[in-house]
Amino acid sequence: MKLRRLLVVSTLPMLVSVAAPIVAHAQTTEPTVKTGSTGTAVTTLQKDLNSLGYSVGSVDGDFGPKTLTAVEKFQRAHGLTVDGIVGPATWAAILKSLNGTTTTKSTSTTKPASTTSGAPTTQTAEPTVKSGSTGTAVKTLQKDLNSLGDSVGAVDGDFGPATESAVKKFQTAHGLTADGIVGPETWSAIQKALASGTATKPASTTKPASTTKPASTTKPAPTTSGSPTTPTTEPTVKSGSTGAAVTTLQKDLNSLGYSVGTVDGDFGPATESAVKRFQTAHGLTADGIVGSATWSAIQKALNSGSFTKVDLRYSAPSSINANSINTFLSKNGSPMTGLGQSFISAQNTYGVDANYLVSHAILESAWGTSQIALAKNNLFGYGAYDANPGDDAGMFPSDAYAIEFQAWEVRNNYLNPGGSEYVSPTLTGMNVNYATDPNWASSIATLMNELASSSGSSVSDYTQYPSSTSVPQPNSNVEPVYDLNGATGTTQANAYYGGVPYYPSTSAGISDMFIATLQNGSSGEDVTKVQTYLNAQIGAKLTVDGQYGPATAAAVKQFEAKHGLKQDGIWSYSMWTTYITGSAPTIPAGQSVQVDEIEQGMAGPYVVPWYHITNRGWVDSQYVKFTNVYRVAVRNQTSTSTSIPVYSSSDETQQIATLHNGDFVVAKSASATNGFYEIQVSTQAYDSSGGGTPLTGYVSSQVASLTAQQ
Repeated sequence: MKLRRLLVVSTLPMLVSVAAPIVAHAQTTEPTVKTGSTGTAVTTLQKDLNSLGYSVGSVDGDFGPKTLTAVEKFQRAHGLTVDGIVGPATWAAILKSLNGTTTTKSTSTTKPASTTSGAPTTQTAEPTVKSGSTGTAVKTLQKDLNSLGDSVGAVDGDFGPATESAVKKFQTAHGLTADGIVGPETWSAIQKALASGTATKPASTTKPASTTKPASTTKPAPTTSGSPTTPTTEPTVKSGSTGAAVTTLQKDLNSLGYSVGTVDGDFGPATESAVKRFQTAHGLTADGIVGSATWSAIQKALNSGSFTKVDLRYSAPSSINANSINTFLSKNGSPMTGLGQSFISAQNTYGVDANYLVSHAILESAWGTSQIALAKNNLFGYGAYDANPGDDAGMFPSDAYAIEFQAWEVRNNYLNPGGSEYVSPTLTGMNVNYATDPNWASSIATLMNELASSSGSSVSDYTQYPSSTSVPQPNSNVEPVYDLNGATGTTQANAYYGGVPYYPSTSAGISDMFIATLQNGSSGEDVTKVQTYLNAQIGAKLTVDGQYGPATAAAVKQFEAKHGLKQDGIWSYSMWTTYITGSAPTIPAGQSVQVDEIEQGMAGPYVVPWYHITNRGWVDSQYVKFTNVYRVAVRNQTSTSTSIPVYSSSDETQQIATLHNGDFVVAKSASATNGFYEIQVSTQAYDSSGGGTPLTGYVSSQVASLTAQQ
């Protein structure tokens, strides 16, 4: 799901979601499988769905109810026909997702150039092809040139005169040697053009040249007086059609929230499904054929607005409320049911469209059923490295806190002009720095469209960007905290500090705490700090990119020689505290402490909570073991019954609070007395430094159980 940048504002380091390719299991040649199927293809399917966050449970090669549910959720999220049957279109979508899955991790401030504009179809590793070449690389070339407007005619994998002519036109238009040979330089230019959506000639001979109006994915929000992307003079297209008109159709449907997946100019099953959904929603005959009536309806819809262009700083319309959100989630079998008010509260606090927050959580957590969502309250994929997503993903103290954190993060870094990742306050704008997947914005737009439709509204009820009205300001820009009531823990030993270092703020701790020895191959904020220091102290002239390579190692050796140190090119703990941060105060290992707040942060490359130790400061949670904190869990965590009532300690019939599956609570033990657990919780103020109100109450053991949180 992309290079998604999740940056903690102010002095906090970056949290970056990177779509690092993983080994793909699924092949588009896999046989069609469905309920009742068994065998290796089902095993492959189950492994792939699990790795993508659509949990099927155990991988047993048996296509049962859990696998069916996971398939349907995957199909819905990717704009496919939701029939639970895994045929060529679904296999292809799985393969594509595996090669572009988004996970969250910390990285340096630099990134590959291609990640700023999405993952293109072509890769620079494609072989050189020329006149007379045949095969899949030629087919890829032909599809890409067609989608860019340099028509080769039929996509047949045969590099003939038409393909050679199209290549030369492309090369001329992009300042390359027009020799008709497609080597690394031409592949790279095609990759760049696809990522930017730039065609080298008019997309269709029946409409104005592209220079007279912007492409659908980059045009300003449609107005009643502006030109739409799709003129009604477009030719009729249907299943099997290819070319510029199909490319235009795909871009427009994606923009409107009817995801077709990859914009490749090929009218396949995903495009047909999107067309039929659009036709149904607009009262047309759902035949999948795009003629004048459908083109006209698309034009009208574009003039009404696009979910990819909604200004996310405005609140969703009143039809999007706690009740309508919960109803939508419940109808789709999501364990996030019950969190409707949490999405609305995050919208009201940080000024981020609640529909977007819901839709993004659905996309990242597979409707709340992914393992990291269930095990770690991690609804947005923070810290889930591809190599080990289950262990590396960050833990959040509650789903509600994860929602608040996401709203704070996105508003400050992506939606506010001047923010570290700001392009525009829209899904399209966010897609530039948040996602390498070019379909990320349209995937969320599709879900936003579904939620809006289920609530009786449409995109016309949302504020498009740019707007003539004054942008509402958020009620807070302070990072949310999770309040605890009576939590205790024991400090653990630290290899470098002995005890646990504590800091006046989470940001100070993230910046100053020494996590590991820095050497050739290291990366991240600590390396950035060392590089900056070396440039200032010895004029090293290093590129401050957070990458510890040979140049940085050589500069470290030069610094070591100057200070009479062993010249090994390694930045050690003693060098860190002597020259950069100074020594931090510590709490000895084995000491009992009280924890009153939790805040999300980083420790080196990992996303981890930070705990506030009463009368001391903020510490990395990895060095404190809770002694009385538990996660409260319902019996069936993948059901829609995931809300947990809390009853008064003085009147067991009076409900005083409602928890959600996975919330952190304080308790004397995990044993129930007379069918109830006595717990301590706190009302959550999130943005208030004064904290919430401490409460003591009871939870029925018939509804939930307690699991120790370490």
